[in-house]
Amino acid sequence: MSDVRASADDRKVLLVIFAGLAVLLAAGVVLLVLRVGDRGASTAAPGEAISPTAPSRDSLQTPFLARFTDVAAEAGIDHRQADGASGSYLLPETMGSGVALGDLDSDGDADLLLLSFGSSPRLYRNDTLPGEPIRFTDVTDATALSSIPRSTAAALGDVDGDGRLDLLIATVGADWLLLNQGAMHFEQSQRLGDSWTSAVGFLDVDGDGDQDLVSASYVEWSPEIDLEVDFTLDGVGRAYGPPTGFRGTDLELYINDGAGEFIPDGADRGLKLRRSDRPVPVMKALGLAFEDVDEDGDPDVLVANDTTPNRLLLNDGSGIFVDAGAASGFAYDIDGNSTGAMGIDTHRDPQSGRLICAIGNFANEPSSVFVQGGSGRFIDQSALSGVGAPTRNALTFGTLLVDLDLDGRVDLLQINGHIEPRIALVQSGQSYDQSAQVFRGLERVAGFELVPSDELGALSLPISGRAAATADLDQDGDHDLVVSRIDGVPLVLRNNRDPKPGSVVEVTVVGPGGSPNGAGALVEVLHADGRVLHRQRLQRTRSYLAQCDLVGLYPRTQPETAHSVRVVFPDGTRRIVSIPPDGMTLIDYDDPDDSG
Repeated sequence: MSDVRASADDRKVLLVIFAGLAVLLAAGVVLLVLRVGDRGASTAAPGEAISPTAPSRDSLQTPFLARFTDVAAEAGIDHRQADGASGSYLLPETMGSGVALGDLDSDGDADLLLLSFGSSPRLYRNDTLPGEPIRFTDVTDATALSSIPRSTAAALGDVDGDGRLDLLIATVGADWLLLNQGAMHFEQSQRLGDSWTSAVGFLDVDGDGDQDLVSASYVEWSPEIDLEVDFTLDGVGRAYGPPTGFRGTDLELYINDGAGEFIPDGADRGLKLRRSDRPVPVMKALGLAFEDVDEDGDPDVLVANDTTPNRLLLNDGSGIFVDAGAASGFAYDIDGNSTGAMGIDTHRDPQSGRLICAIGNFANEPSSVFVQGGSGRFIDQSALSGVGAPTRNALTFGTLLVDLDLDGRVDLLQINGHIEPRIALVQSGQSYDQSAQVFRGLERVAGFELVPSDELGALSLPISGRAAATADLDQDGDHDLVVSRIDGVPLVLRNNRDPKPGSVVEVTVVGPGGSPNGAGALVEVLHADGRVLHRQRLQRTRSYLAQCDLVGLYPRTQPETAHSVRVVFPDGTRRIVSIPPDGMTLIDYDDPDDSG
């Protein structure tokens, strides 16, 4: 009898083991299916879209204080940024047109440049009066802009050291360098390159005091190549598709000769990267960000690549770059995959000093939130940040880290919209027009919480959104936005936060020749005991197809009362000033009384 009982017990044990193995096998199959679905997301394959997780109203302590009103029509903006679609379903028609904000007439407010792939760029002078509604005047016809075709993006920078912001207009074709002669008059200087420029920006890579130029291309493209790729949505007829059927490209670096002439030198400075298995270019760049990642005193370049690994190009101080993307953990998401990366922005946490990098990705991929650890390596903390689940359904382009509600913590803005107007036919739950998302910053480093869309005003309008740029358009102390969309008039979004006078520290930096407004400088708002309350690198090249204004806005009493502002210029020069009662703080590189 004891032998019989033992055999029965053995059989029970075996049944439990087999049952456990079956459960593990089933779980593994589910995980594999999900992983394969993620990897195939950027091909727009038929299937169910993944629904976002709605925020819990109880988890948000207070209503979000930044609510937006679209004032484009009242402000005089009526230009439709045409997509140029002709019925051939060509890839550039899906990518949108850019936005640039900056003080082009040196009168102290941010003017507006709208790029347009299917028409000419338009330039608007900011004529907003103090305390009055936002108002722009179209001054394009008095410039050389109206003759530039197929424009995609722009870069603003003083390339000849005369204190005025010049323009680089990027196109599908040659890029146009226009020198600012004052009073919104620009003269053509050079034509650069001959590719599809998808991201561009000025920075001083070699420390010689003038502005060099980094230019990124998306893919090797022509109408003939596009027609040969012949992507389809459901097997019948052409459709807009991903860049996987196109060859990659190289970044180009143009070195300023000191007089405003640019010399291409990317190949000799480490930017000609090739695949390890065959000698082909590796870049499919859509986003650029400039930041001193390794804190050695010079600007490095972060590149968001669509379906190929992201790149982190570390600068040795002389303008020679080494790719540390894979070694630093920045190249891939947490699962080791390349993502459909679009927009990009960075922010260094003021208390911990840790660098945060946000990247907007394709539909059915969560946005990436990379956080730099003490060793300098990046970790993809999308899920832990609170951003992962709510962003899986969205297709994100414009991406900004900015304190929209002025509570002292940086928020994450994502501008969304699909590339295929008919996507709902093959992916239930997907849509072409999508609402933007705002994630309110939390106290923990890289912690975010989704803000309900009904608290955002016009920012939550479903659109086929693309570029996003920020500036204080009406100079009332908060961050306004301009958002482009496919084949439509952009949204000019007035922030109704309207802080009380004196409650915001508004920092204006006057840099040395070649960097008006202190491009590349590090701004730190300090407590009386020297602790850093707010920290920001002044960079125009952010988001996607965008240039942002450089005036810094920081709440005066959050997290604690601000006492002074310290600026570290790119050459290492430091200036520090006490904050005046009205919060309007000017720091001038050439003022020796500000030395600190």
